[in-house]
Amino acid sequence: MKYGIIGTGGVAHAIATKLIELGHEVMMGARSATNEKAVSWTKSNGERAFNGTFADAARFGERIFNCVQGIHSLEALHAAGKENLNGKLLIDLANPYIYKDGHIALDSRWSGTTSLGEETQNLLPDTKVVKTLNYLCNHLMVHPGQLPDAITGFYCGNDADAKAEAAALLKDFGWTDTLDLGDISMSRYTEMLGAFWPAALNATGNMEWGFRLVRKQ
Repeated sequence: MKYGIIGTGGVAHAIATKLIELGHEVMMGARSATNEKAVSWTKSNGERAFNGTFADAARFGERIFNCVQGIHSLEALHAAGKENLNGKLLIDLANPYIYKDGHIALDSRWSGTTSLGEETQNLLPDTKVVKTLNYLCNHLMVHPGQLPDAITGFYCGNDADAKAEAAALLKDFGWTDTLDLGDISMSRYTEMLGAFWPAALNATGNMEWGFRLVRKQ
């Protein structure tokens, strides 16, 4: 399958490289087709790796990952083009975070009675948005088995078939415990959950941890 990656940061590199390992074709998209990070990633990942603009990646992919820093997410998706995303599964990993003085706050534009996930779906009504993995360090997104205990892969979205596709991909990534949280409004909680990481990092000194929902059988 062909995947488009919107973004060039650590999350984008982790997701794109894992997809290449799984045998897919992947295009990493940036604001510029000559973005140095994207060009370098392409050269390092063989004949199934490509790079281009946000719009190029959105056109290329049968499925799309949004890995852009949250405060720039909607801007990047505008640049990717609604027409290039219509009808496709968009797996949204973006968080609306403001970093200041060692703490995280949710940007007021995408918090309270809404979330970045919801506003992404509002922006792209004909795209199937699924929010997942946004509450973890990037290496655990694609290698959850590095931890000794199974952690839970939460996901949410409005389209049942799209969520089933996302859940199957999580299993390909190595997730053995996943949970459908409901519609895209549940992004409010995974986006808040992701903001926990400074506290956990300060307490443990590392990012080698995740969340597990222990439920009654």
